[in-house]
Amino acid sequence: MDQAYDYLIGVDGGGTKTLVRVVRADGSLLGEAVGAGSALRNGAATAWDAILTTLQRAFSNAGVAMPPFRKLAAGMGVAGFNVAQWAEDFRAKAPAFGALQLASDATTTLLGAHQGKTGAIIAVGTGTIGVALYADGSERVVDGWGFPSGDDASGAWMGLRAINHVQHVVDGRAPHGALSAATVAFCETDGASNMPGRAERDVVLDWLSQADQAAFARLARLVIAHADNDPAARNILVQAAAELELMAATLDPEQQLPLALCGGLAAALQTYFSPALQQRITPPLADSADGALLLVRKSLILS
Repeated sequence: MDQAYDYLIGVDGGGTKTLVRVVRADGSLLGEAVGAGSALRNGAATAWDAILTTLQRAFSNAGVAMPPFRKLAAGMGVAGFNVAQWAEDFRAKAPAFGALQLASDATTTLLGAHQGKTGAIIAVGTGTIGVALYADGSERVVDGWGFPSGDDASGAWMGLRAINHVQHVVDGRAPHGALSAATVAFCETDGASNMPGRAERDVVLDWLSQADQAAFARLARLVIAHADNDPAARNILVQAAAELELMAATLDPEQQLPLALCGGLAAALQTYFSPALQQRITPPLADSADGALLLVRKSLILS
């Protein structure tokens, strides 16, 4: 049970950031910290480095020396854990925690949002995935296929469409606007080379040469920022909302389950939903890090 460990750890390992929450055995918060992303697409060693660095920071923020791993019980939801080989590599490199429960960040988001009860979630961040838990204990997953073929409506998906729009603009196939101007400026400062005065095509090509999923996702904030003054940006958000509507209908055709929208981009998309879907949305009861804590608590109770 909880009393065998000094602290319980809940980890939400996403593509853009990692959130670590540390609680005492009685459930009270000790501290938390945010660090670099720990998605498994970048490798298990990189993911563990991000998680453990952030864990150390959480204890440091609380002014408490971190105990040995054997004194910690950890639950972790990590992006990419649904890929079998990535999950195996990640588990194989795990430190010797006293107790360790691993799952995808979608699973821990679902656990946190509905506190282990039936319901559905769509998590929209760097990637996108929807999961539903039904009364018979079965689950259904939609999307979560990964960038660039899947993760519809995600930050990376939006960024891919933003850069494609810029390519049309630079070629003269579409007019310049607020989104394209902001995106080119972003590419110039975010790229590997920062030489001023280069042609727009060179700026964008330079950025594309080193852009990964997280880089594309960073463009999403420009799409959101310019949705009110650029039709191209607004159209991307309208398309994203339509993809999420389809996910919601697939997860719960009968519209009987509570549906929580989670992730950093969820709030920006809600105004683009149909009134019917807006009425169905319920706020998540807790986040993915709390879902990870619930995951490890359940395992301790059953052990």
